[in-house]
Amino acid sequence: MREVAPEPELAALLAKYDANGGVMDYIFLEAETECPREQLHRSAALAGMAAIDRRIEHWVRWDEAKLTGERVPFPVFWGTDDVEPKPLRDNAWSIPNVDGYKAAFFHPPHSLQASAKETAELFAGINRHVLGDVPELAEIFSWSTDWSNYFDEGHEWWGAFFWTIRAAGMGRFVVVGASASD
Repeated sequence: MREVAPEPELAALLAKYDANGGVMDYIFLEAETECPREQLHRSAALAGMAAIDRRIEHWVRWDEAKLTGERVPFPVFWGTDDVEPKPLRDNAWSIPNVDGYKAAFFHPPHSLQASAKETAELFAGINRHVLGDVPELAEIFSWSTDWSNYFDEGHEWWGAFFWTIRAAGMGRFVVVGASASD
């Protein structure tokens, strides 16, 4: 697997997401060889973690023998679809559980610094590049989060996620990782 830079439009969307307080890491990879689907996704997961290690300020350690994963249906990956906060009483809101990709995007430990409309537009723009034209047809693997210290913060409270995605009709892989705490 070889890391590739995102297209300029996508790079701008990801930079805006990061600037607004997003905590998801997106890595874009191209396979250099063809092999079985499961092996490609595993290679993408390992290459994605190596790329994350190059990006962050502290060293990431991992034990690839502990890496386990499986293909998951789109609804499992997506998680809660309704991510709008619900009023409980004056100045009190309830947010959905962070149980998948959509809620993890919309509800990082510290709220995104953008309006709901801006966040929805950002989410849709990024997903056009990550999930393709028909997201439900994307090949998605969900990976364990006990094989690297990258996930330690997320295990404290908010959550930890690691997915590899190959959108239908796209040759590249996208690794999406998230691990954060308050």
